[in-house]
Amino acid sequence: MGGLGFILATVIICLGAVDGDINLLTLLFGFCLGSLLINAFYGYRTLTSLSVRRIVPDIAIAGKPFIIRYTITNRRRWATARGILIEDVLGKGAPMPAPEIFVPALAARQSITLAIPVVSPRRGRIAFSFISASTRLPFYLFSKRTRIEAVAEMVVFPALGRLLTRVNFVEGYTDSPGGHGGRISGDGEFYGVREYRSGDNPRRIHWRRTAQSGQLMIREMAQAGGNQLWCVVDTCVAPGDVERGHGLELAISAAATVICDALERGAKVGLICSGRPLVVLPPAAGRACRPRLLRELAVRGPHDKDDLASLIRRLPWPPRWRGPCLLFGADDGPGLRSTAAALSANAGSTSVYVPNTGAFDELFQPAQVCGVAADLDGGNDRPNEPPAHPDRSTTSTQSGAGLN
Repeated sequence: MGGLGFILATVIICLGAVDGDINLLTLLFGFCLGSLLINAFYGYRTLTSLSVRRIVPDIAIAGKPFIIRYTITNRRRWATARGILIEDVLGKGAPMPAPEIFVPALAARQSITLAIPVVSPRRGRIAFSFISASTRLPFYLFSKRTRIEAVAEMVVFPALGRLLTRVNFVEGYTDSPGGHGGRISGDGEFYGVREYRSGDNPRRIHWRRTAQSGQLMIREMAQAGGNQLWCVVDTCVAPGDVERGHGLELAISAAATVICDALERGAKVGLICSGRPLVVLPPAAGRACRPRLLRELAVRGPHDKDDLASLIRRLPWPPRWRGPCLLFGADDGPGLRSTAAALSANAGSTSVYVPNTGAFDELFQPAQVCGVAADLDGGNDRPNEPPAHPDRSTTSTQSGAGLN
């Protein structure tokens, strides 16, 4: 508004100087016009000589601080850039506010790196579109702005809370090396053929391959069961249902906490999430699985289309997939009960956890209640300790001043 008023005043002075042939007004008009030109030229020269580079982590955790670094360089040979406002522009639906930086002065050919701590209160995918640099100097008449392309993306994992009770994993059948494991069929799935070793069950000899190779060959079977767990999340929530939407966020946070705890304890964890597309990740173990599982939970949105129970019934369920299931949902409706019945019939014993129920409150305490920052690297087997976080790099608070 100030800039528009200044332009209007300049036009009035110009008309008065021309109409009245007043030298003083002509001189004043020259000053006003020169101020406008200097303001525009200074801003253009300052912004076109700037380069800004953003460095973001691949992942973060909802409610936990992470660092975004901005490297700002003034490429001009002699002039100092002053009063620069750097604004990051995020994609639509980003779970956090856009970061802003104000740089009072940056000398010629100088480069600085600023580490900005940021907290995303919600999980989800963050798309960084571009960086906007602006200045109002030297006379604060107008805001000059330039756009710097810097496309990037990161994922904010669900918040991790505290498990109040330990989830038990049912030990499955394992055939003993000496052949005394009991049943031969129904305990596993054919995996491959290898040479016979002392102690192998002779009833597993593959006679056709033995005849072809001239030496004893054994059928290897993938064993069912073991330290194995399924986490199943039903994301069915009607659009605009705020209460159930909040319940779904708690359910996803609880599922993420259970997954981290189970993987730290050496269990295999599988994940099923409704939505489009349906996500089915077979049970696997190790810390390398954790980012993949949490990433799927992070980007899952509510939906009201798919029938998870019918989808589960149509899935192939090989014996090695069978194991106990933990089913999380926003409310204990007929759809969730039907899904629990389908899981019990195909996968194994199923426990249902819905926010604001006794079973859920006995299992899980949300992060905002416990208020404990979990260790990002070390596991902990005690049920009253929070599980490990997925990645150490997301909480670094070191400033990368020398990064270019």
